Amino acid sequence: MAGGIFVALSCLQGRPSIAAFDELATLGTGIQLTPGNLPDPRFAAHVAAASTATRRHHGFSYDMRVRQVWSGGACTTDAESVHPPKAGEPWRAWLERAGSPPIVEVMYPGYELGTGDEVERAMADGLVLAVDISHAFIQLTAGAMSDATWRRLQDYERIAEVHVSANRGRNDTHQPIATDTFGLAWARERRAHVPVVLECYMHRLSCVQRRAQLAILTGSA
Repeated sequence: MAGGIFVALSCLQGRPSIAAFDELATLGTGIQLTPGNLPDPRFAAHVAAASTATRRHHGFSYDMRVRQVWSGGACTTDAESVHPPKAGEPWRAWLERAGSPPIVEVMYPGYELGTGDEVERAMADGLVLAVDISHAFIQLTAGAMSDATWRRLQDYERIAEVHVSANRGRNDTHQPIATDTFGLAWARERRAHVPVVLECYMHRLSCVQRRAQLAILTGSA
């Protein structure tokens, strides 16, 4: 799988979809299409006409703010990557039957794949994973994942996406990254092989600050 840098549309979550897309496209990266922006019936055609590379994530829809992802234990979206359902909800049976299952994201407590034991099982079963380093940090801070599991996850061969933002270890707050953000050095190494998605909120960041975030992510700051 080819690597590269993407920014998530959710970096400007809540804004009109076309305006957010065009604003982020000026950064010169790919854009991961994520739920949470105001829909526009022209958005699908707008994206198709753009030269920007895109990926679809979780409950993204061109036609609504968010679409349902899991129903009756089955995934109902065709996005490249998804969050697993809330903890205790069925999903593994569908995943095992699916011919081309989506990439499944490592989460935090309260969701499936939200503990180190569940991540260990996913690796043992050979699931294709998206590693969100901020989610892993929450697991480690909560004591839900061991350092040994985090090391094994970093070496896991079936990682197909990496998501990057910062938090304080309690909640998934999508804060801007810094040079000492947890997992950043590993994410830089992975971007030659898989897409790396910057997910920090950018609503209050200037154009210069947004570009500085990309420079930190790539190690060119």
